Amino acid sequence: MFKGHPKGLYVLFFTEMWERFGFYTMLSIFVYYMQENFKWDAATATNVYGLFLAGVYITPLIGGWLADNVLGYGKTITIGAIVMGIGYLMMAVPTSSPLQLYVALVVVCIGNGLFKANISVLVGNLYAHSQGSLKDAGYNIFYMGINIGAFYAPMAAAGIKNFSMENFSVTLAQGYNAGFAVAAGGMIISLLIFLIFRKYYKNADYRANKTENVEVDVALTKSQEKERIVALMTIFAIVIFFWMAFHQNGSALSLFARDYTDVFVGSFTYMLFDVIGLHAILFVLLGGAAVFVSKNTRTKGLGGLFAAVGLIIIVIKLNTLGEQNEISPEQFQSFNPMFIVLLTPIIVGWFGYLNKRGKEPSSPAKIGIGMIITGLAYIIMIIAVQGLPSMLELGGGSSDITVSAYWLMGTYFTLTIAELHLSPMGLSFVSKVSPPKMKGLMMGGWFGATAIGNYLSGFVGRFYQNWELWQFFLLLVITSFFAALILRIFLKKLKHATE
Repeated sequence: MFKGHPKGLYVLFFTEMWERFGFYTMLSIFVYYMQENFKWDAATATNVYGLFLAGVYITPLIGGWLADNVLGYGKTITIGAIVMGIGYLMMAVPTSSPLQLYVALVVVCIGNGLFKANISVLVGNLYAHSQGSLKDAGYNIFYMGINIGAFYAPMAAAGIKNFSMENFSVTLAQGYNAGFAVAAGGMIISLLIFLIFRKYYKNADYRANKTENVEVDVALTKSQEKERIVALMTIFAIVIFFWMAFHQNGSALSLFARDYTDVFVGSFTYMLFDVIGLHAILFVLLGGAAVFVSKNTRTKGLGGLFAAVGLIIIVIKLNTLGEQNEISPEQFQSFNPMFIVLLTPIIVGWFGYLNKRGKEPSSPAKIGIGMIITGLAYIIMIIAVQGLPSMLELGGGSSDITVSAYWLMGTYFTLTIAELHLSPMGLSFVSKVSPPKMKGLMMGGWFGATAIGNYLSGFVGRFYQNWELWQFFLLLVITSFFAALILRIFLKKLKHATE
């Protein structure tokens, strides 16, 4: 999976990892901050959340066009990183004015628009057009970087919030402000990596309308360009439904974690939420996998050492924890990125196995499978909410009846499998299919579809507050299965456009 890739991939990997660390540090506490600082109800907070995410992902259309036609990708990314960092610093300043928050959110959206699509274009430009399968794996590796950053973000947000409150006697809202300052720190590291190691990706930083690169770009006729653009627009329309469902992780699922999930858990379950304990478990899993899978003696030895260290830490932690331990609701958001890191090698290996036998699904087919799995994830939630009162019945409080944390963990696990069938494959698909002179714009289109889905995630979030819980999650099941059906209808035309 990691062999044969250009060094530039790893520079972009760490650049994106730290940028996403900053973004998800901010996002993991965003809804909680709005409710705590401004005393907004769930409907208002989730609507602002949806509008913000829409702005974050619609602005890459503009950023992509600027990079294609004016600034180039490297300069646009650099400016975007600086602007995003400024936005997070503005959010770190305590305020009672919603206007200050709105201005800061606009600044973050602009910075993200300049950054997000264009770094994905650079990843694609690292590979010759004959390296189709290697490019797919490259985007999977890049996507792991995104999720490593996202994995540590909620931990950092919870840690700095608790540290600030315990040591500086600040309010809960000010603890969240400290989390936004950590997000700004992540952007500074991201920017430094991108600038210092530029030599490793500079060959990918070119504009197709100024420089011809026959190794990377394919010459297309006007009719082929049109067919490919239509195919991309079709995919964009379909994935809207995925992002609408997926980004309930920052709204409805976050509120469910706070209001309906038992925050007091046993010692083993707490290990999954404890930074040291969770890393010990990861040491055992990854080290054990190296022992059984690797053919290299040295790798086997290191894997065994990591597994042994992890096992020792687990035993020590279990003996020091009590029977009941309290978890923070924002920590649930670490599970999706953790599952991404653990499952990516498995999913890539599975696709490789199918490829050798001539049975690997096309990229559009994988997206359709992802939509079906998304629907299955929310069926888990329909089962979980049986017998729970609605948000209206709670009247702004938390439920006396709570459910096991494993329901949410199971939902995140299933959503992760869906995401791996859809998101990195979608980025690779856009990179392969986009007309060379429109790479930034088309990659911006992918994020534009994400923007619409993100807005809808907040829009339908109001139903979470007003409907029975099972009705809300059933809506997400129906929309996911509907999107899969539409993709199946257009599948042949989508496959033809990529040939």
